[in-house]
Amino acid sequence: MHFREILAPALAVLAVNMHSVLGSPAPVPDASQVEAGKQLWISTPESTAPPAGISLDYALHPARRAQPPTGVHLSEPKDRPAMNEQDRQAGFIRKSDVGSAAPVYRKQAPMIKGITSVLDSNQQSPLNGGNPLAFKSQKHPYVPNASLFDSSTIKLPLATNKWWQNLIVEKGVDPIHPYPYIVYCNTNSTKIGFPKFTVAPEHVTSDMSSEWELGDASGALTQRKVTNTDALGVEVTWSGSGSAQMRSRFYKGMPFQTFELKGVTPILRTTNAIIKVEPVQRAVLSARNTEAQVTTDAADIPAMSKITLNDNSQWLVASKPEIKWKQNEGTLTQQGAYTGFVQLAHLGDQPQNNINVLQQYVGTYPIEGTVTYAQVQGSDSTGRSSNIVYVYKTNTDVDGNTKQVYNTTSVSTTIQLLSFVLPHHVDKISNNTILSTGLSGYRSAKGRLTAVAGNTISYNQPLERVSFGGMRAIGDSDKERLKQQLLKDAASSTTVTAQDPYFYGKGVARVARLYQIAQEVGDKTTAAALGTKIVNLLTPWLVSMSNNDTLVYDATWGGIVSTLGISDPSQDFGQGRYNDHHFHYGYFLYAGAILAKYDINTFAPLREPMNQLLRDYANPSYADTQFPYMRHFDPYDGHSWAAGLFSFMDGRNQESTGEAINAYYSAYLYATALGFEDTAAFYEIVLNMEATSGRRYWHPMRSQSKDLYGDAFSHNTVGIVWSSKVDYVTFFGADTEFVYGIQMLPFTPATRMLIRPDWVKEAWCPDNSTCADGMKTAAQHANKNGWAQFLYSAYAMVDRNAALDNALACTPDDGNTLTNTMHWIFTNQQASANA
Repeated sequence: MHFREILAPALAVLAVNMHSVLGSPAPVPDASQVEAGKQLWISTPESTAPPAGISLDYALHPARRAQPPTGVHLSEPKDRPAMNEQDRQAGFIRKSDVGSAAPVYRKQAPMIKGITSVLDSNQQSPLNGGNPLAFKSQKHPYVPNASLFDSSTIKLPLATNKWWQNLIVEKGVDPIHPYPYIVYCNTNSTKIGFPKFTVAPEHVTSDMSSEWELGDASGALTQRKVTNTDALGVEVTWSGSGSAQMRSRFYKGMPFQTFELKGVTPILRTTNAIIKVEPVQRAVLSARNTEAQVTTDAADIPAMSKITLNDNSQWLVASKPEIKWKQNEGTLTQQGAYTGFVQLAHLGDQPQNNINVLQQYVGTYPIEGTVTYAQVQGSDSTGRSSNIVYVYKTNTDVDGNTKQVYNTTSVSTTIQLLSFVLPHHVDKISNNTILSTGLSGYRSAKGRLTAVAGNTISYNQPLERVSFGGMRAIGDSDKERLKQQLLKDAASSTTVTAQDPYFYGKGVARVARLYQIAQEVGDKTTAAALGTKIVNLLTPWLVSMSNNDTLVYDATWGGIVSTLGISDPSQDFGQGRYNDHHFHYGYFLYAGAILAKYDINTFAPLREPMNQLLRDYANPSYADTQFPYMRHFDPYDGHSWAAGLFSFMDGRNQESTGEAINAYYSAYLYATALGFEDTAAFYEIVLNMEATSGRRYWHPMRSQSKDLYGDAFSHNTVGIVWSSKVDYVTFFGADTEFVYGIQMLPFTPATRMLIRPDWVKEAWCPDNSTCADGMKTAAQHANKNGWAQFLYSAYAMVDRNAALDNALACTPDDGNTLTNTMHWIFTNQQASANA
């Protein structure tokens, strides 16, 4: 969620809110009300279409986005500690689990043969030297809803941007999106749906309906809480005054939604009509031997029923021990209390083929998920990479064994876990893991889901080298030209007047880019003056705390927020409730990294507060008691989520991949400058993961876009990716230059990790008749402003000279300079002049 470029003064905000209350359209602030350099949004309200489900009034006015927009729900968060393990016998909850604290879960995967983690995330990070907080501590007025989580296992610091965040913000009523399902966790039941996606030219949306509701017929379940979390998922438990209990662990990519019941009288309801309930024969399946590598007694296989609904959808419902379902119209019940598990799985678009596959894996489900970022392998000449390894412990694994063991009357048997992976996984996953028979008709907002078998899933993440300087050496004539422009910008572009952390951070990073470029071209005099300027700009925010919008440590959630933001969620783009911290603080960290590299002694007073800013948004340690682990990053999706302590029906979202990449690029440079090699290696992996997902889902080629999102959505860029939908629009406008530009800024050496020459060439699309959404048309529409400059800078990957002339004719964005634009073009993949 990126509430971006158009914050008007308080008077305009008040007018917006007043108009909202009165029900009339909100006025658009005129140029005099918008901060200088921020007139990059939209020409007229008519030209801007908000994201699907968000009103125009809401989309145009960022100050209002902390309040629920029409048609979209907003809320708050919670996160962390431990997954309860289950009894060794499939489907039974140990009595000791009920009403007792859970053991601490493994945050990092156990030792895997042949895989060594790049970083031990269970140990303290070198970023945390045990020093006192550099920022004043205060309580947040927005208090966590304690009725939504178990405080004995969910402790400070609390997560604020996890994919399941809706469970613990506001009233916790908005759904979560464990692909390929949508799940509502109500107070006394759970609702499960299989989203139907609608593809249109400007968006891909999914419905929010549910097909099934599972609960207790006796009314014994009266509360639900998040009781544990781990690196990949979340545990939810329903209970009441008695011993009845229902529990589920939600992970993305699971074909079965599984619920453990203890002393519950199960009732399964559907809003549709049940056309047919057919028992599935519990026979020893020959296919089970082939795909699941198992020989087992029929009695050991959970009981299964195939249920057909009046919308022609079909579901597999399994239970162990067997539930003798009694049907009454759209309701299935069993008499008396039951202890065991229930699984539900949609049968996709080829029910008979899919049920043959699902039967082979029924009864196995994850109870713990961990992630390992493996040590870097290879070299620059052969290609560097890291294996990203997901390890799922299943319901009857013994001592972390990656195979499930059934105790049968004949032989011990092995059943692998069945799960789905996303397109970016498939690009680099072992073909041996992908099911030969497959499952058809399952997808997420990011495209088709592919079935894989195994408790351990590993894919190879290529690592692209990036550093402080540009990709190529600057040629002599280019260097002289750059030096002359540097002198001009050093004299005129080092004042930062913004008062909020986002725009102030952009301003400081702008000066830091000049400092880095001065070092590259060998202008030591200018570099020294710029270094002093950076210190002077950072000191009021990080040392003397004398700026108007002081940063403080929030002792309620565990993080660093602005004074205005903590008191008013509409201020500072919602950062007081943890929206966009990686965007905001990434700019500060870039400045800190550059200063630390070239003048570590001058940097010394800034080091501890800068360490804490980095720990706020990219803390690499689970052992840290002040900041949560990797606040924004999602290792399954391979990218970050924004949105913070706000709840949306559509789940989490992220708009600016460019600024997300800048956040981890800055983290990598910072750890490198301080000599923290393992931490730097970890950040390099995360940076490359963010860039890979950015290219795959925000910057696809047009053919890839159709394959991912559907034929009607043919753009080669995306404005906002949500958990359950995709929008070709931004939060601040729908003009094409905004959609392209926000995915690329700021331009640094890391930007080339996100944009490729073939993508730029296709996106430029000089023939307006074939693609009206082309980058060239957008640049012309932007009419030489900062957005146009970003697009021309990208075009340098295709035509250096044409790009240079046009880019230098534009007025820079407030985070950019002509010097930085020239440097990007001169050090691009095309050879520089006289190199």
